[in-house]
Amino acid sequence: MYYYLSTLSGCFLGYIRRSVRGLKVIRILVDADLILEALMNRNGFVGDVSELLDRVDPLIQMYITDIGWQKIYAYASRLRNTNIAEIVINWLQEKIRICSVEPAIIQQARLLPLKDFESAVELVCVTYQELDAIVTHNKELFADAPNKCWVWSVTELRLRANLESQLQATRFI
Repeated sequence: MYYYLSTLSGCFLGYIRRSVRGLKVIRILVDADLILEALMNRNGFVGDVSELLDRVDPLIQMYITDIGWQKIYAYASRLRNTNIAEIVINWLQEKIRICSVEPAIIQQARLLPLKDFESAVELVCVTYQELDAIVTHNKELFADAPNKCWVWSVTELRLRANLESQLQATRFI
């Protein structure tokens, strides 16, 4: 139990910055429902998520759980125009890395007090993969998290990425 708590508390220390080609990279887990909302053109999320996906390289590395990926694929493959679905899936595969949900992740997620089990799985994945944050449009699903990992909206991620970009620009002057 101590290892579990100390592993989860690692998120509280702040987001870990990694360097690619001299730029700081923000590694995020994207909630599958966020991508689904955009894919299905619902609730005005399309613009925010499209911008997020376009900005993946070099400042943002996106991850999604393999279960979330299966969910997106299941819905996309049932669209009327399967050609568009295949194009979208292929495009997403180029942009997003997959986090495997191992049995240990599921067991730890079962112990979390979050009301939404899928959110609990995502929270544990962030810890296992040492990612910086979760990006979602349902931040309230993570309100009862015992650790204080970063949970951002797309707008908050965009702001952080812009600030990181400006910081990098001033370092090279």
